[in-house]
Amino acid sequence: MSRSTLDVPFDTTDFALRPDETVEDSYRHLSRRRRLLLGAGLTVVFEDRHTLWFRIQELIRYAQYAPGDPIQKQFDWYQQLIPGNGRLLAAVWISSRAPNADELSDAIAGGRIVLRSDAGHEIEGLYLNQSVSDRTMGRMLWAEFVFDEHERMALHEPYIGWELGIEAEDEREWSCRLPESMIDSLSSDVE
Repeated sequence: MSRSTLDVPFDTTDFALRPDETVEDSYRHLSRRRRLLLGAGLTVVFEDRHTLWFRIQELIRYAQYAPGDPIQKQFDWYQQLIPGNGRLLAAVWISSRAPNADELSDAIAGGRIVLRSDAGHEIEGLYLNQSVSDRTMGRMLWAEFVFDEHERMALHEPYIGWELGIEAEDEREWSCRLPESMIDSLSSDVE
């Protein structure tokens, strides 16, 4: 959706679907290449143009009813989440239905999020301070992973497996080996 189709206070051109893309394509991309479920009520989404398209669509709908600075602040935040230059950004969602969601969120924010390879690479994510959140889906934290050149090259190697882990106090959730389609998608992002 472009700025011309709705009267919104920001330019959504960077997030528009290309002519050859459909909403279904973006959803498949999100579910197969960007979203990772970790335990009960915990989801990690590595952000890119497709995932942010969904966020922008919700923001556009909301902007029609509640225009102003909070909307612009959220849009500005989303623009910063586009990956590249050796970095990935991920949203860590704690479902509002998760037992003790607030305590879990605080524990996770004080813990670690790590991408680890079976070749010995470990890229620790840094949780970012920000106030933009989507409380309708639950608590959300944002993590940034910065890759050096050696780590970027390792992400491109098909024989190296990767997993994601969140460690916080007594909580330890590790994924299985990340699917090849996800690694391919992430490796193209860090360039």
